Amino acid sequence: MNSRERFLAVLAGEMPDRVPIVPVVDGFFAPKVIGRANDDCFADGACLAEALTAAQLKFAYDGAVAEMGLGPDPNVLGCPVEIEGNDVPLVVETIVGGREDLEKLAMPDPWAGGKMEPVQRLVEAAAGGYAVLGSVRSPFEYAATVRGLIEFMTDFYRDPGLVRDLIEAVRPATMAVGRAFIKAGVDALVVKDSFASSSMISPEHYREFAFPSGREAIAELAEEIPVILHICRNSMPILKDMARTGAAALEIDSPVDLAAAKSAVGGKVALKGNIDAVSVIEKGGIAAVEAAVKAAIGAAGKGGGFILSSGDSIPLSAPEENIAALVEYGRKYGSY
Repeated sequence: MNSRERFLAVLAGEMPDRVPIVPVVDGFFAPKVIGRANDDCFADGACLAEALTAAQLKFAYDGAVAEMGLGPDPNVLGCPVEIEGNDVPLVVETIVGGREDLEKLAMPDPWAGGKMEPVQRLVEAAAGGYAVLGSVRSPFEYAATVRGLIEFMTDFYRDPGLVRDLIEAVRPATMAVGRAFIKAGVDALVVKDSFASSSMISPEHYREFAFPSGREAIAELAEEIPVILHICRNSMPILKDMARTGAAALEIDSPVDLAAAKSAVGGKVALKGNIDAVSVIEKGGIAAVEAAVKAAIGAAGKGGGFILSSGDSIPLSAPEENIAALVEYGRKYGSY
């Protein structure tokens, strides 16, 4: 069983030969492997593809994250994006001040300006030997981004109709990007719904605003490809709701107790997670990585349905030896 087969087996509800290992090594960390600044690679699709491929080859995990390039005019649905220093691209100006601005939203063309080039190159490099995971924002995350997070959350109380209208207006963007990844040949999609975290909004607001649009988008995409739903930080209060979205797996962050999560949704969906990317992988030593890996597999590996991963993106300053240790100990303790 190769890496891709191992990963897809879990998403299909089957038992692989061992726990797959798919840490979130994305454009924030991967350029370090080839000695480039990550802001250089976000602006250069060839650099980003080289970095993501080199990181997988160096650490030999079972699946790599594919990311779109930013293209010649970086923006998120018309909101300008700034790339400066070793940081992720940031929206520097929102464009939706009210309902009258919904028509200003620019639906993305994922194929324009070479934006899908790094995805295609990574798929070609993988050649079916390891899994490639595309990454797309949920409608809720797109809506919060173009409105501005504080204004968006205030609208929950001030103008809930605008929240729903905005989410519906940006849903085509999620679908367009997701289908572009599918056409490019990825093996699974990660739908990122970071702002839906119970660390940021109440479970009631999640169910009212984020869940309906997320479920619709995932249901459509899941007809073509396995979908993994990612929600940052504490998602335990909404975990059962997340399991009802139609996602094949839930990518959960380090604040969630894996044993409790397995008890809550095990058998319904797979779990992916949830080694602490900061306290363990960035700031811990190899012994801490070993202990965390052993504990995670012990909590969620029994009976299958588990993919070992960091809970979120691995920080730029994380020692490479800790990523290597994550893979090494994942193989050591991941046998069934």
